[in-house]
Amino acid sequence: MLAVVVLAAGVLVWLNVQKQSGQDDVSSAPQVVYTGEDFVMDTYVTQRVSGENGEKAVEEVSAMLMETEQTFSRFRSDSVISKVNAQAGIAPVEVSEEVMGVLKEGLSYSSQSEGLFQITIAPLADLWGIMTDSPKVPEADEISNALTYVDDSQVALDEEAGTVFLPRPGISLDLGALVKGYAAEKAREIYEENQVDSALLSLGGMIVTVGQKPEGEPYQIGLRDPEGGASDYFGVLSGDGRIISTSGGYERYFEQDGKRYHHILAPRTGYPAESGLTSVTVLCDDGMKADFLSTALYIAGTEAVKSHLNEADYSVIAVTDDRQVLVSDDLAESFALTEDSGYTLAE
Repeated sequence: MLAVVVLAAGVLVWLNVQKQSGQDDVSSAPQVVYTGEDFVMDTYVTQRVSGENGEKAVEEVSAMLMETEQTFSRFRSDSVISKVNAQAGIAPVEVSEEVMGVLKEGLSYSSQSEGLFQITIAPLADLWGIMTDSPKVPEADEISNALTYVDDSQVALDEEAGTVFLPRPGISLDLGALVKGYAAEKAREIYEENQVDSALLSLGGMIVTVGQKPEGEPYQIGLRDPEGGASDYFGVLSGDGRIISTSGGYERYFEQDGKRYHHILAPRTGYPAESGLTSVTVLCDDGMKADFLSTALYIAGTEAVKSHLNEADYSVIAVTDDRQVLVSDDLAESFALTEDSGYTLAE
């Protein structure tokens, strides 16, 4: 079974836990596989879990995802992040240790990226409206104005008081490029705590695997072809237990005057990133770091990816505009292009 990385949009609509029977071989007992389906955190979510506590794990992960959305989504008026945004320029907002930890991590990544990644991107995202039914290309002066609000150095965290303050009205937080990774890591912890035999979670552009498939084979992850349809993939990657995050501009976009504008905005320019890349996949034990890196490297571009191919704590697969695929050396045995994909490995 290939789990194809697909980005999607939406809200929570259902949880459906089912039992499926599988067979390792003719001499073994049938294995029960529990599957879950959600529409939460603005994306489709599927789970496939086996083991004695598989059903419990599926339900716990689903509940965690809903709780994470409730806490961090700026599109929910009752979320903690929405409350922080609503109090911009007015008063600090008390938050939990969990929220403080995610914000602190996000600001650290922002600093590391030297402005390529900003959790205060919301005013710019709202201006473009790419996630809405009425996207538009803003005027240059509108973009320039929005960029004055996109500055993570203005976010004030008081860990002693447990508060967050946005000192200027109009500053707004958007943790969309971190929270799925955060949730993916929490899901893996739930699977491990329940000692499941195997698990596969697809959370938008995030993939989590635990163990091997119920059939006893390694999980094989199909990486979405940026130029193809939702079921087309250019390569296959063996899941190794690390969290897999993919960013690309091929799923959420609109066209105006013959040009495509995607949802990954570059904080330095105010426009959708034009970096010479069509997708970036990152494998990392840290879910939030994987989520951050796939976005930041996509914005940074081809040369930045080349300089980060062989880091100690994460691996990268990136696709360029001219259909070259950059791959970290440590993935040589676990990644392969599909036949007739039309892509080639970069030298």
